Amino acid sequence: MNYMNNYEKLNEYLSEIAETGYIIDVLKWEMDTTAPKKSLDFLIKVKTKMEMKNFNLATSSKYLKLLNNLINSQEFAKLSQEEQIIIKDMKEDYEASKRIPTIFYEEYCTLLSNSEKAWVEAKEQNDYNIFKPYLKDVIDSTKKFYTYMYPDKDLYNAMLDTYEHNLDKNKIDKLFSDLKAEIIPLVKNLKPAKIIPETKKYSNQELIDVAKYLLDYIGFDNSRGTLGIFAHGYTCKFNNDDVRITFSNNKTIFDHVCTVIHEGGHGIFEQNIGPNLHKLSISEINKYALHESQSRFFENILGRNYNFWTPIYKDIKDMLNLSLTQEEFVSYLNNAHPSLIRTGADELTYCLHIIMRYEIERDLFDNKITVDDLPRIWNEKTKEYLGLEITNDRDGILQDVHWSDGSFGYFPSYLIGSIFDGMLINSVEKELGNIDTLLSTGRIKEITKYLNNNIHKYGGAYQIEEVAKRVCNSELDIKPLVNYFKDKYGK
Repeated sequence: MNYMNNYEKLNEYLSEIAETGYIIDVLKWEMDTTAPKKSLDFLIKVKTKMEMKNFNLATSSKYLKLLNNLINSQEFAKLSQEEQIIIKDMKEDYEASKRIPTIFYEEYCTLLSNSEKAWVEAKEQNDYNIFKPYLKDVIDSTKKFYTYMYPDKDLYNAMLDTYEHNLDKNKIDKLFSDLKAEIIPLVKNLKPAKIIPETKKYSNQELIDVAKYLLDYIGFDNSRGTLGIFAHGYTCKFNNDDVRITFSNNKTIFDHVCTVIHEGGHGIFEQNIGPNLHKLSISEINKYALHESQSRFFENILGRNYNFWTPIYKDIKDMLNLSLTQEEFVSYLNNAHPSLIRTGADELTYCLHIIMRYEIERDLFDNKITVDDLPRIWNEKTKEYLGLEITNDRDGILQDVHWSDGSFGYFPSYLIGSIFDGMLINSVEKELGNIDTLLSTGRIKEITKYLNNNIHKYGGAYQIEEVAKRVCNSELDIKPLVNYFKDKYGK
């Protein structure tokens, strides 16, 4: 009975934290999608107040007592392994967050909201100088933020650890260096890019209708999700029955379907976390590479596969009033060539986009470069890795939202996820059979169910290195991904 009391009391408190987080997420969603521009300053104030309430709940002595009571009880061992891991992670998160001064945290939250607002304006105006002073403040404050939380850690390693536990600069340097050596020759030997055909300008409703169709097809439950329009695509889980997806309405239809399938992968993960972990899932930090692996597996391994479209292309063609054959449509989805914009990049050159961002962040927080150097360094690496010249800020230093909201250390998660995806192909086929056959016969939900049962239901309990060992029986290894790229782009 003591176990139930301890567990129920913790869950009751976590519900209070989750409810506050829900309000924060709703405010963020409104700010991004439907709120009038002139309301943003007011909404930022409200959002900051709610963030402070959430912070106070997550750093209270009551919360620590509830965690300790459960962890130190004899019944803690009766919890599932995943519950035990997440609850211990919660205590570690508490101890780190408790070191942050309350006044500083409030100032930091306000800064990040204003910074993202400035980034949107700078991108619209194509002027880095609008964003630059905010970025400088965000960098300086983010250094303080992580120094407070992890005073004994290397600064950038602490940031990396926030998004994927135990992956530090040494591990990532080795993985990315080896991968870069394999990919650059493939990129240099790519055939000239195909000219993307003009398609009609689709209304927001037409884009939403296609998105809902694709999401339903891959296994996302539209009755527990909704869609919105924003400058870039992202997925936000308010709770397991309210998962929201945004996408841009100014991309090509080829970019649109890839974004939808990508974000659908995130959403499917969130909707299929085991019921015993629902409340505990508010602590799913340090596992972002695993999340990105799922979105990129759906987008690239499945969604860019010709066979994915075989059962549904007639419907898609009719919905979009396309004159393209399936062969032509899929060829544009796999139009591999160097490009300036990360989010519109093909799966091969995308790797180099992530590597250059990682290298810039690493050097920035190792104090080798400053905010004044960023546009120049960005342009130099774009030229070195992709052979392209940056001609404006919007297509260069301003293209990503991540730095505006302090998400330094997140970018490597995308590529670590893709490395895992190369390994995951073999595991899926060993269990279910040939992926091409599954897709061509409309059995994609068998793949989705496999991912639900082997990855999604465990939520954020396991880091990607552990999942690689458990699901793929291997350490993280670039070879399967390299072989996938060579088979597809090296011929």
